[in-house]
Amino acid sequence: MHNGVKKEAGGIGRPLVSILIVLLMAAGLIYEALQNRTQQNNDTQESAPADKTATDALANVALPELGPEKPEVDSSSMEIINDVLLSNVPKADYSYSFNGKLTDAVVVTRAGDEGHFNDGTYPEPSEDVFPLFTDGVEGDALYLDGSYGVALQGVEPLNESYTISFWFRADELFDWSPFLMIGSHLMDVGGSQSYLSINRKTTEEGEQVLPIFNTIDAVLNNSCEIRPSMEHKRCINLNEWVYITVCVDASAASGAAEGRAMGYLYLNSELIGSGEVSLLNMDAESVCAYLGISCYDMLFRASYDEVHIWKHVLDESQISSMYTAYIAA
Repeated sequence: MHNGVKKEAGGIGRPLVSILIVLLMAAGLIYEALQNRTQQNNDTQESAPADKTATDALANVALPELGPEKPEVDSSSMEIINDVLLSNVPKADYSYSFNGKLTDAVVVTRAGDEGHFNDGTYPEPSEDVFPLFTDGVEGDALYLDGSYGVALQGVEPLNESYTISFWFRADELFDWSPFLMIGSHLMDVGGSQSYLSINRKTTEEGEQVLPIFNTIDAVLNNSCEIRPSMEHKRCINLNEWVYITVCVDASAASGAAEGRAMGYLYLNSELIGSGEVSLLNMDAESVCAYLGISCYDMLFRASYDEVHIWKHVLDESQISSMYTAYIAA
């Protein structure tokens, strides 16, 4: 037995244990709070948009610069002149180049010719006369010496819109003798005759007018011609290459009278005359296409090169492109 207050064992250790427990609990709460804050920051970074500059840079790297697609030009459907592709000029339906030979064309002569003139007979293929050639605008050119003409084969009726172009150099010319003629039933005058021709005429005043674009259709009794509208009517000189183009627009929008179409005459890609022409009624079974010859008129001496025929209308830019490509060489 002791005097005074009784002291229990461990009286100082209990407070220390309590304090330690409180500190551990506080540390746990602080750690949990820090973990929550870290998770919230991570979520925010993942959902926030990236920096605009960085985004644009990535887009530029990932995607090539886009622009309007450029369609490929099919060279087989376009005209090629002097090895130059004319992307705005469709390939002609019929082409005759005469580079040292006749391709899709034949020499023709007329029985009963007197002084290179005939009272009326169709030209027939000849095996006794051989074609002649000379220097042309592109390669060789066909030369007619006044004893024969040439028939272009494969040409179908030109009863709607069409365009015809060719290079021409005359050594001599006679009235009505066609530089070029395409038609059917050529000798059925006043009946089913239907044709187009390009030729020369002499006026009553003795003035030579050329070239003249003639169209005659006996079925509808239509006869029209387009003459140069320039004051100086003689637009073609002898021994000089010229580029002749005629266009016929048979669309309703052309404004021509019924049974007619609008026609245009060009020389060296320059419009020299326009007006109404006859809509033709060619018979597919009897179409004839001639250079330098007809059933009647005088034969003459001239050269031809690069004859092209389209069964639609070319516009002025396309005609100019053709002419420019030829003379560029």
